[in-house]
Amino acid sequence: MLAMQYSVRLPKEYDADRVSERVSRRGPMFAGYPGLAHKFYLYDQAENIYAPLYIWENGQAAQNFLMNSLFGDVVQDFGRPRVRSWQILDFGYGPSHAAPEYMLAEVDKVSDRQSLKDLKKTETDKHLNTLDADGLFAHMTLLDPDRWEITRCSFWSEKKKSLKSPADCIFEFDVLQENRSLKGVA
Repeated sequence: MLAMQYSVRLPKEYDADRVSERVSRRGPMFAGYPGLAHKFYLYDQAENIYAPLYIWENGQAAQNFLMNSLFGDVVQDFGRPRVRSWQILDFGYGPSHAAPEYMLAEVDKVSDRQSLKDLKKTETDKHLNTLDADGLFAHMTLLDPDRWEITRCSFWSEKKKSLKSPADCIFEFDVLQENRSLKGVA
């Protein structure tokens, strides 16, 4: 599996209502999209940034999306954004069945002195411990082997239920909507 995200700083005329309307209109276009396991529609109202996060079954499905008119519409409307991708080390659902409303991303550097095998074990242990948290909808651990960063994304039914992060770098987003497409994502 592969995670992919782009961020668009929206024009001033795109307020929260207009972003929600766009998400409502375009969301159904992704239902059953080939190879798309999950899509989280993320928005930072303070910075007016729209940053959807995709979970793809494989790299080919992600590439097909980038060559498709759905991504072409984003390019046409806002310019071509930089697209980041990560290897998914772990992904799982928490105890909350309520739709997520908040996402917290924690980013940490991977030390060049740390064994990658040990890193994987440590991150898997953290991931498994997080999965039991009250109010957690989903959690994933991502590896960027270009920047050697670990990103932990947790999706919460309520912001107040989210766990506090010790990471130096955190990003917070409202989750406007989420689509789960593939039956095999657990």
